Formats: sequence, structure tokens, C-alpha cells
Amino acid sequence: MMKPWEATHPVSMKKAKQKIERAFPELKPVGIKNCGTGFDHTVYEVNEEWVFRFPRRQMGFEAMRIETRMLRSLTEIEFKSEFEYPSLAYYREAEDDDYPYVGFSNIRGHVLTEETNTDFLHQHAVQIGTFLKKLHSLPSEKVDADPDHLQRLSTKLRKNHFYDIAEQSSSVIPGVFYEKLLSYIDQLEEWENATGTTPLHGDLHPKNMIVYNGRLAGIIDWGDAHIGHPAVDLSIAYACMTPEVRKDFFEAYGDVNQRTHELARFKAVFIMTVLLRYAKDTGDQDVLRWGLAGLKKSLA
Repeated sequence: MMKPWEATHPVSMKKAKQKIERAFPELKPVGIKNCGTGFDHTVYEVNEEWVFRFPRRQMGFEAMRIETRMLRSLTEIEFKSEFEYPSLAYYREAEDDDYPYVGFSNIRGHVLTEETNTDFLHQHAVQIGTFLKKLHSLPSEKVDADPDHLQRLSTKLRKNHFYDIAEQSSSVIPGVFYEKLLSYIDQLEEWENATGTTPLHGDLHPKNMIVYNGRLAGIIDWGDAHIGHPAVDLSIAYACMTPEVRKDFFEAYGDVNQRTHELARFKAVFIMTVLLRYAKDTGDQDVLRWGLAGLKKSLA
């Protein structure tokens, strides 16, 4: 049985270079470097200036289309952000049985999970809160994004699956935290998806944040962007901040009701558990470290 992140359409560095040089001769000679592999894409840095993303599977192709639409919208409305976000520079339609692929501006730095300090975002709590306040205040009619068809906040839909993911991750979760996780899932009420009219990043977690020169510099991977409930993004405060620091975050973002806090916590615990399953299956020790720290914070 394939894992959710296994590739059906892998693109090697050699193949990527050939594709890019053929499609965009102005980039020759292409200097190419592997930037890593995510759930949905294989990513290469090109000429130190661009980042090309190649979908690894159907969900990656769909995420690429969503990301392209969202980033075009942010560029068109001249969204001013505390952090860099990619801008679309190149797009190539599919060749043969491959998917289309895109090239974005390169945000220099490294992925947050490479940082050893899992409290790294504490110094940026106010900035992140301000960033999300601005993003969530954008008029939804000016953002080219769809409603939350995946029902990301529905415990009625996801509770049984949550148990499965927890069990699949159990070998890398210390016993005391695993029992606490199961207890949290046991006590979850089963609610329908919370809807909303807020423009969202949709997948804000440590693998989608870029650090440069000791500071949080950029937000990447907008492939889950949609119009929905703000708790989806606010989950970052539960996943990466202690309760004390979380107060600073929400002072910058603004007051939210208790239900929104509950939804944000649910999203954080769920995503951290998914990251732990990914870390177990891939052997990624950086993601394992951040996943365990995030699970502890979100359950606190």
C-alpha cells in the first residue's frame, strides 16, 4: 500500500534540468540544486534565483493549481506581508504523461524544521499574529480561492482517521504523550466542519516556513489555500508556541472566541500527529523533533 506522500510521478534532477532548459532557454545554462521533497512536490533551486516545483502525485498537481491562483491574487492586490511569499515566474504545461510544473521566486534560507530550537517561533509570535491578521482581513472576493471542500475542521469526518494516524505514529511518540493524545481524541466532540469567509494559507506548519540569518523570513507552499475558518491558520499558535507566548500572538492577531481556540487546537494536534507519521515513515529526524515538540505544545 502506498504512503500518502509516495510519488507516482518522480522527477529526477537530470530530468528536471532537461525540462527547464528545453522550456525556458533563457535560463541556460541551468545550475540546479535539490531543495528537498515534500508531501506533494519535488523542489529544485535553479540558478540560485528560482525555485521549480514538480508535482509528485495527483494531489500535488491540484495543490500547484491552488497555489498558483492564490499567489497570483496576492501579487495582484499587492499584499504587504511581514514575511516573503513566492511570486510566480514560470509555468509550463504538461509534457507526455507528466504534470505541469512551475517556477517561483526563491526565498533564501532553510526550512524551519532544520532549526534545533523548537521554540524558535516564540521570537516571532507578534509578527506571525500580525501577518495572519492582515491575510485574514483581505476581501475574499479579491482572492482566487475555493471554499474548504476538504472539511479540515470536521471532527465528525476526521475522528476515526485521527485514531488511525495516532496508532501509525505510536512508535515514535513517548508513552505519556501517546496516552495524552488518545485521551484528547477520545474526548473530542463530533462536530461538522466550521465554515467561514476568510482567505487562508491553509497549511501553516514548520515545514512551510523559511528561516534566513536567524529570523523567520518566508512562508511557502500555499497549495492548501482556501476560503474558510481562521482556526485553520491560527493552529500555528498551538503547534509552535507555549501558552504564555500564545497570549502575545493573540494580542497581535485580535480576540477570538472559545470555539475558535478549540478548533485551532484540534487542527494543531491533528497536523502534528500527521507530521509524526511522516517522520516515522521517512526517517526525518528534524520533522520528528518538531512534531514531538508541537504535539506537547498543542496538548498543553
